[in-house]
Amino acid sequence: MQSAVKRWTMLAVIGLFFFMVIVDGSIVAIAIPDIARDLAITTGATTLIISSYLITICASLLLFGQIGDQFGRSRVFKWGTLIFLVGSFLAGSGGSLSIVLLGRFVQGIGASMTMANSYALVTDIFPPEQLGRAFGIEGIFISLGALAGPGLGGLILVQLPWNYIFWINLPLGLLCLIAEVAVFPKSQQRSSSKIDWLGAASLALATSALYLATMQLRYWWVMILLMVIFSYIFWRVESKIAVPLLDFKIFRYQLFSQSLLVAFLSFIVAYFFTILAPLYLQLVLQYSPGVTGLLLMVTPIVSLVASPLAGYISDRYDQRLEMTIGMAILVVAQLSLAFATARFEPTYFIFNSVLIAVGTALFGTPNNVIVMQAVPNKMRGLAGATNSLVREFGLVLGTTLSTLIFYRLLSLFSQRQVDTALGMARPILLKAQRGTYLVALLLLSVALFILIWHRKKELTSNGDR
Repeated sequence: MQSAVKRWTMLAVIGLFFFMVIVDGSIVAIAIPDIARDLAITTGATTLIISSYLITICASLLLFGQIGDQFGRSRVFKWGTLIFLVGSFLAGSGGSLSIVLLGRFVQGIGASMTMANSYALVTDIFPPEQLGRAFGIEGIFISLGALAGPGLGGLILVQLPWNYIFWINLPLGLLCLIAEVAVFPKSQQRSSSKIDWLGAASLALATSALYLATMQLRYWWVMILLMVIFSYIFWRVESKIAVPLLDFKIFRYQLFSQSLLVAFLSFIVAYFFTILAPLYLQLVLQYSPGVTGLLLMVTPIVSLVASPLAGYISDRYDQRLEMTIGMAILVVAQLSLAFATARFEPTYFIFNSVLIAVGTALFGTPNNVIVMQAVPNKMRGLAGATNSLVREFGLVLGTTLSTLIFYRLLSLFSQRQVDTALGMARPILLKAQRGTYLVALLLLSVALFILIWHRKKELTSNGDR
């Protein structure tokens, strides 16, 4: 067991790097107009820079979790940090979309290597009586990372070109790597099990096919068919292999499965705001990237206060009730966003940002605790990896669905094929935004219904006893 100072230092390093990795999933959003102009591409094409990073993480997350189990989680985490830094340098130095996408792919591999092993590393180094506190602190880094990307990007763009939204990772990542070499365990015993390469390949192909199906391709139905075929192959492989990437027995725990499903819906919706908010602030309200960045920092700043308070409430009161209240607040926020009219700004935007921060904290904090505690200790590593996979997969779908719906609505309302938001009239942008947020509202309403229905069922069951 590590000393107390070493344990908390490791947690701080893991949390900081986790924050940076998750920020990189959303920081590009605010730079979409600048990147589109600089690379002479459409704003729709620019979202590939976001989704390619997320889809790479989804496709390889479980594979690197298994590799970490067999070759040493600490070792894989360190290599992942180094690869992430190489990808950050490539993405920032790209003079064309293809170079930027290559850098994002390399970044995604490195991010996946670290994310797949972070929960298990924390479990390895902390005693059981401190795990809840450790996971709560790591959850703060995750929540802040998911919310802070566009805001940090805006602050960077005030003084620097868009390339620096990637290069800012280099000094921070190097500090993390030095700390990892200094304080992480030097070696871990290697397992004799084999790597599930067939399962990893089928999962990667299924994930890629689903992503391609959500794009505006002519033969999208072929991608759906391929996704079904590869998903079936993955299920068959995982059901028969001795050491699977994903042990489907974990889904037999009802509370785990339900909490994961509701979280999945919330993760999808989270990126609707990430994609649309910078466009709304810069193209509808005509705010500069600097002002946009400051306004987008409202949510993460509020989260700094809301997340610890939500953790305090979660430790002392009904976690299921807290989750339900948080989800109800998120539903109200989506309804309010859907009917934004560009009036009373920026007060109206700040109000909605506060609602999102509070709702996310009240829902996400107890949900993470429930997910990790709903399974036996021996499956906690798998629960953490699955939770990470669901989060990243939800963010991929959120990016692609919000982009697809938004540009389809822009085309409908402008009565012509549209793949860029630049130069569009304000009323058309507002109507397309409204329709996109209404879809998000529907998804969160389903999540809220699931929470209320299961809570009512639980109370009825307890009453019968």
